[in-house]
Amino acid sequence: MVRDTVDDIAGQCGQTVHVVVTCTNRKRGVAPEQLRVRSLDTGGVDERCEEWVQRLSAASAARSASDMYAGEHWLIARRLAEIAGDDANLWVCSAGYGLIKVDARIAPYAATFAVGHEDSVAPDTGGARRWWERLATWDGPQAGQPRSFSALARRDPDAAIVAVLSEPYLRACATDLREAASTLTSKDSLSIIGPGGRSAEVDEFVIPVTAALTSVLGGSLLSLNARAAAHVLEACRASGEPVRRSLLTKLMADATAAAPQTAPKAPGIRMTDDEVRTFIRKHLVYGPTSATALLRELRSSGRSCEQARFRELFLAEARSDGGWR
Repeated sequence: MVRDTVDDIAGQCGQTVHVVVTCTNRKRGVAPEQLRVRSLDTGGVDERCEEWVQRLSAASAARSASDMYAGEHWLIARRLAEIAGDDANLWVCSAGYGLIKVDARIAPYAATFAVGHEDSVAPDTGGARRWWERLATWDGPQAGQPRSFSALARRDPDAAIVAVLSEPYLRACATDLREAASTLTSKDSLSIIGPGGRSAEVDEFVIPVTAALTSVLGGSLLSLNARAAAHVLEACRASGEPVRRSLLTKLMADATAAAPQTAPKAPGIRMTDDEVRTFIRKHLVYGPTSATALLRELRSSGRSCEQARFRELFLAEARSDGGWR
């Protein structure tokens, strides 16, 4: 009992927290053609990633990551370290740059782990994981910094890592995240805030975020992960307890339980192809997202579209959207 009390006090006073957030589609600056994944030659993931790294290394780094990213998700995400506490650091999980600190200087680029876009780094989850692994071998924009979740855990094993990730990024980083959990002094020190049930490898570390939380936290589904993270990190800090997955899970469950109970929904209003295209174009300015996530948002608004038809229209609009990362 005495030992537990000492540990709690130490955690409150000096626990380091690393918050890692998914990057965004929206950026302040237009990505040149050579910094769009679509411009890479066809070939294996290793060869394409090597060419990509050479291009990034030669590019002029225009802004810090904090200033480069934009949009609703980033407006909330950039404040998460400040919310978590004085000893918290903010990192970005980027399909283009890998793991980077928020003050790293980067160039505008277009790359995504979401499958089915012109700037997808790979056609499937296996390829995305290989791409993430290959990016970690590059020094990146700040030499000497950890380039993966597991490297971050090795450098700071007593810290807490809170990863706020969208589905495609959670899948791409799953192997790395599991290794990080095993490296930390306590597995309870790794928390993944995002959709549950998306990757069996790391589902035990996921604190599920559900659409019901929008009625409690506000905003759209595209910023929900960041808003949910802000809510539980703020509540954790107010409690005076160290950041642990077990505590954050309870705080998230409390927030979800506070959401008003809704009656079963009537069948949604069926949309025409043109209406669906308009909906998709409106939301592609934000990121990251996928056809599945966007269809859930459409249906939550009382409208409907068949899954196969929506995916076909989504892919067509994503290909024509020059701003997709």
